[in-house]
Amino acid sequence: MELSVEQVRAMAAAVDLDIPEADLRNVTLRLSSMLTAMEAIERELGAAMDRTEPIPPVYPHEEPAAGGER
Repeated sequence: MELSVEQVRAMAAAVDLDIPEADLRNVTLRLSSMLTAMEAIERELGAAMDRTEPIPPVYPHEEPAAGGER
């Protein structure tokens, strides 16, 4: 999957992510490469992946404040 710089810029803006202009082409190439690899994995393992429950995200927990309050 080959993304354009404009597509990556739009995706970054959608999540309020600022990618410096000097890094945008590199980010575009890396993201395109990653998505291409993911397409190949999906073709090979698609059915097995569909039967597997995704791992839920795990967020770090804040340490409780003194007195047991968060």
